[in-house]
Amino acid sequence: MGAAPRSAGAWFGALGLVALVSVLPLWLFCSDPEPRRTAILVALGCALASVGGIAVSRRAAGGRRPYAAVAVAEFSGAAETGGPGAAEPVAYPPRVLPSRRRLQVRSLAWYLGVCTALVTLLALVMGAPQRPEHMQRIADAGAEFALVPVEKVSDVQLHDPSKGRDYYTSTTVVRLATGAGGEPLTATVHPVTPERPHAGGRVSVLHAPARPGLGALAGDEHSLGAALEGSTMGTGRVWIVGLAWAAGIVLSVVGLSLRHGFGSFSRLGAADMAVRGKCLGPGFWQRDSQKERCLRIVTTSSRTAHFLASLAEDHVPESLTGQQLWLCWDARRCADGGRSSAGSTPAALVSDDGWVMHGMLKVDDARMMAAEGVSVEKAAAGNVEPRALRLWDPHSAWLLYVAPSVLVLAAVLIGCAALLTFDIAGVWRWVTGIAGAVAGLTLGYLATTAPYSSKARPEETQGKKK
Repeated sequence: MGAAPRSAGAWFGALGLVALVSVLPLWLFCSDPEPRRTAILVALGCALASVGGIAVSRRAAGGRRPYAAVAVAEFSGAAETGGPGAAEPVAYPPRVLPSRRRLQVRSLAWYLGVCTALVTLLALVMGAPQRPEHMQRIADAGAEFALVPVEKVSDVQLHDPSKGRDYYTSTTVVRLATGAGGEPLTATVHPVTPERPHAGGRVSVLHAPARPGLGALAGDEHSLGAALEGSTMGTGRVWIVGLAWAAGIVLSVVGLSLRHGFGSFSRLGAADMAVRGKCLGPGFWQRDSQKERCLRIVTTSSRTAHFLASLAEDHVPESLTGQQLWLCWDARRCADGGRSSAGSTPAALVSDDGWVMHGMLKVDDARMMAAEGVSVEKAAAGNVEPRALRLWDPHSAWLLYVAPSVLVLAAVLIGCAALLTFDIAGVWRWVTGIAGAVAGLTLGYLATTAPYSSKARPEETQGKKK
């Protein structure tokens, strides 16, 4: 499929991720509204540019292709005549494999991008992009907090929350200053107080001493300080958003661990084992309610192993069935009491053609094959010349097979985020946020199911095109 689409996908994906991740800290911690909005819009513009770059790069590469065609092309062997299976049998398993770090980084970046987009939308909806108009006028005139006398109280209401202390709300007239004619200047505020307000008492307000005619806002540094400084939300909400983001990061790491594990599994040693086997084609590993896609590998002693990989029937060439290859796995995690003794262990398939596929192997299968497996270090001791191997990684060419609707949804998501940086009040703010969240979730679903959207193998991958 060529290196250009893979390189373009990696660069544009990285640009989009960096731009997206930068929005949340700018929204939470930049206190100047105008520079904050400008910086966020620039970041979102870079994200939108990455979406456009993906579309242009795909057109330059020849247009969209089914994932099945991309996956089958990854099996094309070094032996150009005869296709897969034409190479001579390899007597030794390799000591060094192509690293799977790029697979792991790409998966982690995808998980982080989805969770960051959703948490950012939540923060944009919950926050205020700028100070309220009244507060802005007071701030421009030199805002200060002060305890001012109460002249009149009305509409007093007692609130009894299910948790916490009772509090009062009221409509209160307060005296701010004395005008030039000797008449007092007053303002009407709506304070929230733990004690019942009364005439002659005092309440805390925010006002501009130089311009008392602008009125006042009820509150103190605790309730109005963050908004006065230009913050989009109070400390409590910042903590909620931060904890949600941290939870998303943890879930992303857990997802990476379940799908790929953490090790690179690139240099095989004494603790790694290998067995010679024959591929039976795609299938499913199933136990109770669990079901996972796999390649079935049968050994010379008729033991069947299930190499866990996301492969459907139209993702592999027909010639793969019956092909001889090496199955290698990390045997340390299969030991009794090991950290992953109840789950899976990193594994790799190495074909005689030179392609290497990373995946996972169920620990039960690994223990079953341990009797006929050999230590990679001992088996490869006589293999002095390293083989030229290449990584089977069709997902690195994701730019070629993602649906056009994914790019449209990404643009909608970016547009909703940009709108939320402006002062959209009331229900429309939540409508915009929900629309962005729906676009983001749909984008994630379509991108995840893209490899399985094509059920029929293209003719050229079956060798039937004449």
